[in-house]
Amino acid sequence: FPSGHSAVVPIVAAHLFSLSSLPRTMKAVRLFEYGDPSVLQYLDVPLPELGSDDVLMRVRATSVSNWDLRYRRGGLTPPPGRPPLPLPFQLGREAAGEVVAVGAQVSRFKPGDRVVAMTCPACGSCDYCKRGLDNLCLNIGLPGHQRFGGYAEYVSRKEPELLHAPNSIPFEKLACLLWSYATVWRMAITRGSLRPGQDVLITAASSGMGTAAIQIARLAGAARIFGTTGSTEKSGRLKQMGVDHVLNYREENVPARIRELTNGLGVDLVLEFVGGEMFNIGMQCLRMAGTLVSGAQHGGRFITIDLDLLYRSDLIIQGARASTRQDQELVLTLSAKGKIDPIIHQLLPLRDAAEAHRIMERQEHFGKIVLVP
Repeated sequence: FPSGHSAVVPIVAAHLFSLSSLPRTMKAVRLFEYGDPSVLQYLDVPLPELGSDDVLMRVRATSVSNWDLRYRRGGLTPPPGRPPLPLPFQLGREAAGEVVAVGAQVSRFKPGDRVVAMTCPACGSCDYCKRGLDNLCLNIGLPGHQRFGGYAEYVSRKEPELLHAPNSIPFEKLACLLWSYATVWRMAITRGSLRPGQDVLITAASSGMGTAAIQIARLAGAARIFGTTGSTEKSGRLKQMGVDHVLNYREENVPARIRELTNGLGVDLVLEFVGGEMFNIGMQCLRMAGTLVSGAQHGGRFITIDLDLLYRSDLIIQGARASTRQDQELVLTLSAKGKIDPIIHQLLPLRDAAEAHRIMERQEHFGKIVLVP
């Protein structure tokens, strides 16, 4: 080797040794057309290619989200500045596992390392990244959205798109952290400015995002947590998690009940994970100068807002998109310290991805559904 290149030798050697022991094909779940869960196909596909700056990860767990369901139905549109959403496609925003091979230029990871794939990777050089808003990065395709996601035995990621995973966190928990918890942290703390002593309303409280929001609200010192659900059966579990008042939106007038429980004032913050009519319900639950942070639209993309309520009550309405690298690193640290702990409804083998989608569509889940390749 030329002078100055000897340090590359062990990295290349590890790369070649690992690749020689890997299969040429893998199992994956892919989508070739939009439709109901039956369009998800479990099949053999080639192993991902490995470039010089790539890391090949053996997926040990990947979680299912509402984004997966909406993509499968054909109900998603790309964010501004992004290319059209591709087909065929491999869903899965989150993935946790072990490094099995690395490219010659990779220096931060080696085979055997436990890793978790960032759900919102960023280039670090575009205008948004330079402004500290790398959750809005223009130059990176989001896994499970623009790029193949975690519904497979192996995925390939660029070196900056992976984080070292603490040994104390099981893979199935790691596969639930970076999307739900980091996004909720940004919604509640960064955008919602949640402070100790404030009252919080969480919509869809039994969902993956909702259960994350309950834990983060408690961690932030919320005085009282209110949560909506459409299932009487889930009320008990929500109370066990720390929800002070569970409101069944199918059976009661949520804004009126909130006013009754807060002496007519309303809550300081609404974390809204549904969209549609639930957005307006959340607005009606706010006290004057209260804040609503919206992070979803699967309940309806378009709504009519009462402008009189908006300005007379001096309300703050914000959107929140994904999370930054700092958010994602933070929730890994919080989980390792036992401050947060993802709620898992069910573990299913990857081949049962269609059934996982059916469970979510029937709203039977409490927390996250995790697929295990």
